[in-house]
Amino acid sequence: MTISNYIEELIYRVLAGDASEEERCELEAWVRESEEHRVFFHKVERAWYTGKYAVRWKNVEMSSAWKAVEHKRESHRRRRLLRVGWSVAAAVVLVVGLAWMFLPSGEEKMPVAMVQAPVGKPGESKALLVLSSGERVALGGEQADTIRENGQSILREKDYIDYSREKGDGVTETVYNELIVPVGGEYRLLLADGTVVYMNSESCLKYPVRFIGSERLVELEGEAYFEVERDEERPFVVRTSRLDVTVLGTGFNVMAYKKDARTEVTLVNGKVDVTSGKISEVLTPNRQFVMNNESGEYEVRTVDADAYAAWKKGTLNFDAMPLEELGDKLARWYGVSFFFSNERLKQLKFSGAFRKYNDMDYILSLIEATTDVTFKINGNAIIVNEK
Repeated sequence: MTISNYIEELIYRVLAGDASEEERCELEAWVRESEEHRVFFHKVERAWYTGKYAVRWKNVEMSSAWKAVEHKRESHRRRRLLRVGWSVAAAVVLVVGLAWMFLPSGEEKMPVAMVQAPVGKPGESKALLVLSSGERVALGGEQADTIRENGQSILREKDYIDYSREKGDGVTETVYNELIVPVGGEYRLLLADGTVVYMNSESCLKYPVRFIGSERLVELEGEAYFEVERDEERPFVVRTSRLDVTVLGTGFNVMAYKKDARTEVTLVNGKVDVTSGKISEVLTPNRQFVMNNESGEYEVRTVDADAYAAWKKGTLNFDAMPLEELGDKLARWYGVSFFFSNERLKQLKFSGAFRKYNDMDYILSLIEATTDVTFKINGNAIIVNEK
């Protein structure tokens, strides 16, 4: 199969996060055209994520396969540098080199398969809305309509609900709703003030149907990304069981699962004030507040904030994450459970990234390829063993 230079470049732009929405749709349509296209895309995608993030490939440029590919692609690479830019072009050469190494015969050769039974599927847009009356409304699917709540209209779409269509003039009583996103779910919420909230799996947000008073207060358990509508007269406050995050208008991620070892607040843009008891820390972009949930100790560190918020755009990022914690995150999205054959394996670290809509067996094959573990699958139970 011959792949045009344009399609190759389009794939790299999408994987690098530099493609427009129109380009992403174009690539998705191309992948759906045939099984050959799908296989080719997954080959390059696997090489991209493994090569970009895994330490085991740090010396790939020294291999004979690299040199052969580099020589073959040199003239095309130079032309692409002018069109795409140096950073993407370097990634292109790395990906092609890795794909060549993985697939010398031109056929897809996945890492050794360990899947023995069907395993959990990726999550989808679904949630449960609890109205002030206690009525529960299932969200998701293809249905689009209007929900009535205390005289106000809530627009319900496939993957979001919207409270911002009405001004709410004359409302004097604070009425609360609750959005519950289960394991294997995600959902989006437009609050009455125009703030956008991206809810991750196994999360719950309590919020007013209309904001009344001097502040806009919501309560979160789990993980959510907030794009807050600026209002200098009414600060926006996200309250968790351990801390408050106060903002005027900004983009930030809060991870506050009660059973996790820590609570994190990561600032993408703007400025926020994180408070807990006597603690008060003002964050600037690419700074992260991390609190130990058991001891109450905390630190503020510099991070790539976009990586921590990438889940809302369909990517799961892991940077030297212990496998036990990684398993918890995958469990929330795929509805599976991880069991470790010995305690040492829980602390092994993995660095990598996946598209969150890939099948679980595909993701496990990438983890197997770059860590000292194998997986045995029984239904939705995943046993982690040492190689």
